[in-house]
Amino acid sequence: MRNKVLDGPSCLVLDVSLPGVDGLELQRELADGGVLIPIIFITGHGDIPMTVKAIKSGAVEFLTKPFVDQDLLNAIEQAFDRDRITRHEQGELSELRKRYDSLTARERQ
Repeated sequence: MRNKVLDGPSCLVLDVSLPGVDGLELQRELADGGVLIPIIFITGHGDIPMTVKAIKSGAVEFLTKPFVDQDLLNAIEQAFDRDRITRHEQGELSELRKRYDSLTARERQ
């Protein structure tokens, strides 16, 4: 399955405790589905194991409430930067696939 990339630079700001779903579980489901989107977690009840799990799974930041607004803005900027890099790399990879697909069997050898 190819990774899915949204149209514009994006990020997702998630609370760890969402009604009906765990934010960390949603992060895993998105990754399993090939959805590439930087995630910033916020929580009022975080702990070190939860933070480590989120970051190891690719979260950009894990903020504990109350947090400074500028910290969230900085995390969003970092997430957008990460997303731009991912989009650039995906574009280059897509171009290489197109070039490879256009080769004859002999040229591929």
